[in-house]
Amino acid sequence: MKPGSKYLNEAQRKWVQQWWRALQPREPEEAPLPPELACLKRGDRAELRRCSNTDELLGKSATFLLADRLIALDGEKGWLKDTPRTYEYLALIAGVLAGIKEDRRDGLSLSHHLGSLPGRERPVMSELRFKRLQRSKDSADLYRQWQRAVQLAGGKADVAQLAADLFAWLHELGQSPLHASDSVKFRWAYDYYLSARERVAATDPMTDKEANA
Repeated sequence: MKPGSKYLNEAQRKWVQQWWRALQPREPEEAPLPPELACLKRGDRAELRRCSNTDELLGKSATFLLADRLIALDGEKGWLKDTPRTYEYLALIAGVLAGIKEDRRDGLSLSHHLGSLPGRERPVMSELRFKRLQRSKDSADLYRQWQRAVQLAGGKADVAQLAADLFAWLHELGQSPLHASDSVKFRWAYDYYLSARERVAATDPMTDKEANA
């Protein structure tokens, strides 16, 4: 299923990628970072990863470098309002993103990589744990489970897509969407449960016919 981009625009997604890259070891051949991110380093990433709750995350300058710019880039009809709640959401997202070691940039949800993948008999994340994640109604519990999900995925995820999904999840927390299929939780469930063969068929409906021709 094609990931949604309702909550983060392209400029915001780019900023998330740049912010995450600023926390990684620098390579000489890499494109230069925006000047305001030049102060970030691996030590900031380590500090974020050690944070266990929102209060600790909101005490880190790296969190505000991510949040302030995202809010400024939101536009008149955006979702990231300049409110304490928004900063709390973005702080949790900063903490989760700090655990990513590799930006896949594949446009896929993290749950796509947690389900049953080609060559694997079992999903990367157990169904029991995934169901617990889906049922969680507490942001603190979600934060711990998201961190664990990133670990199970080997620290690899599409950074910008994950940020968009996590913000959507937090924004929708406790709300009832007009249509259940519009929620990020539905998209994650779809991606998790769809087998590798079904993913191919969903992408190309002619696959089975061509294979049996």
